[in-house]
Amino acid sequence: MTSVHSRTRWLASLGIAIAAVLAVGVSAAPAIAISADAARGHHDSARISPELVREHFRLQSGRGVTFAPNAKNYAARTNSAAPLLLFLPATRERPSNYTAFLATARQSGYHVLALDYWNDGKSVQLTCGSDPECYGDVQRNRLDGSHPTQFSAVDPANSIKSRLNLAIGHLDTVDPRGGWGKFDSNGTIDWSDIVVAGHSQGGGESAYISHIHSVLGVLMFSSPVDSDNGVDAAWMSTPGATPAARMYGFDDSGDIFADRIRTSWNALGMGSFGAAENVDFGLIGTSHELISTMNLGTPMQSHSFDITDESPRAADGHHIFATVWKWMLARVWTGQSIATS
Repeated sequence: MTSVHSRTRWLASLGIAIAAVLAVGVSAAPAIAISADAARGHHDSARISPELVREHFRLQSGRGVTFAPNAKNYAARTNSAAPLLLFLPATRERPSNYTAFLATARQSGYHVLALDYWNDGKSVQLTCGSDPECYGDVQRNRLDGSHPTQFSAVDPANSIKSRLNLAIGHLDTVDPRGGWGKFDSNGTIDWSDIVVAGHSQGGGESAYISHIHSVLGVLMFSSPVDSDNGVDAAWMSTPGATPAARMYGFDDSGDIFADRIRTSWNALGMGSFGAAENVDFGLIGTSHELISTMNLGTPMQSHSFDITDESPRAADGHHIFATVWKWMLARVWTGQSIATS
């Protein structure tokens, strides 16, 4: 494993190199935990701060729908005018596994919604392998439930879009001053004001969403793994609704899927902004493909430890990769204006 001294030198160099570009405001207001239990719909509006709101909640549609899985979602905001960071976890992971990254996004000024969704069973890469059509079939079905196949049979009520509609509706009810309703008007999601982000399978789903919807930005962690043995997912063969200029990826070189992820990045056109950059000694240049060469453990651990709460920490306890997360968050939205190129 990397020594403590090596990590300390890496952290100092990284912090100096990008401190100037991370002018992202952080609210000093104390966090207020809403007393709402979304499964029951109760809330105490007197305790809701107009500046900073956080909540953990499960979905309940009121239409007799059984959500599976249905772990607690996480939502937060600091500014009612800010865009939404929609985060999708990896296979069989839950929003609660990403609290450090989600807090970083909140501190960077975003509305934040980490959404539980159908990500159980086999991962997409194990399901699809070298079948290029399979990836889009699975990802489309999980997004809207309208096209079930032998690979994925999520129904519309359990789809990401349905869950997102319900989550926004709930948040708009318990936090009426929060600006949540602007992301969903009568069941129509405003993707142009949303940054989609995800880990592993969630990052692949985010990339697919950005292919069919024009989103504000895409942040992919250890993802997408949508290429195998020289075969790319079919949907990546044509330009999507969101340009590669709004896409950023981060991975560790020891990741068991590192080669497949790098191939997918290039298939998406991210390589046109320069070769992959090593972030271990600072973020310099214009690359949209970021890598670390730290020893994060086994290849499977390396696939997760760049973004989950198990990511390495500095001596003072903060997550070392938080500097990279902040940089990526600032690249797609500065907190002052919205990137359009």
